[in-house]
Amino acid sequence: MDEREHKRHGGVVGPLILIGLGVVFLLNNLGVVSWSVWGILLRLWPVLLIAAGLDLILGRRSVWGSLLALVLTLAVLGAALWLSQTGARAAHAARTKEIGQPLGDVQQAELTIAPGVGRLDVGVAVDSPYLVEGSVDLARQEELTQDFAVREQGAAFNLGTQSTSFGPFTTGWAAARLWDLRLSPRVPLQINADLGVGEMNLDLSELTLEDLSVELGIGQTVVTLPPEGRFTARVEGAIGQTIVVIPEELAARVRWDTGITGRQLPEDYRCQDEVCTSRGYEAADNRVDLQVNQAIGNVVIRH
Repeated sequence: MDEREHKRHGGVVGPLILIGLGVVFLLNNLGVVSWSVWGILLRLWPVLLIAAGLDLILGRRSVWGSLLALVLTLAVLGAALWLSQTGARAAHAARTKEIGQPLGDVQQAELTIAPGVGRLDVGVAVDSPYLVEGSVDLARQEELTQDFAVREQGAAFNLGTQSTSFGPFTTGWAAARLWDLRLSPRVPLQINADLGVGEMNLDLSELTLEDLSVELGIGQTVVTLPPEGRFTARVEGAIGQTIVVIPEELAARVRWDTGITGRQLPEDYRCQDEVCTSRGYEAADNRVDLQVNQAIGNVVIRH
């Protein structure tokens, strides 16, 4: 009898982790907790491995073993959070680099912006001689990569980073890492923005867009589209919230590819299967063909 009871006994750490993740999702959907919290959870993923190991060694033996495994897991989690805050303070001390790519005779440009982690803010460079200007925060062991080339079809400018080390504390995975960039409204742009973990706020309302591609792994994306033009856009997220602001002057066709995701649309949109269209889209002079991919989280399309 004792042996059968021992075999039936399971640990409590695993179920509590699942309950905790479910609570976080619920608070995200209710708007109580920001989706950026998943960036913190991602940095602490090794704690899950430690918890699983403690659960196997101690949690399966007895109730007291389960409680001991839970206490040790909480202690490891607390230490990891403390180290994370230490990493955040180190990120505040990281250096800032100024960006200034002259516009010159460029008539069209494709821009690729890939910070990796942190916060990306993009706006318009009013009366500026630069194609791209602004500042980026870099961790201590992180180097900025810039590449500018003029081709027959236009210019290409790539902005990213490379690191000599890996990890949340050596590369400064803190929200304090800000990329604040301004783009020229004087030439048509193809924009590719790629962020692993963090937040993106792309105010493109005064730019001339030809194509837009936005990818975010975990966090929140806010994209404001321009009111004029005919262009395509793709916004993709794994876990988090995606908000697309479409001016009322801009007609839109939205194609969905979503998983466990809530959707919010303006009332004047009409939907059939996985395609939603605003009134007058086919005859509109200004319109966007928008593809939205979201695995887990919430998508908001609004005027």
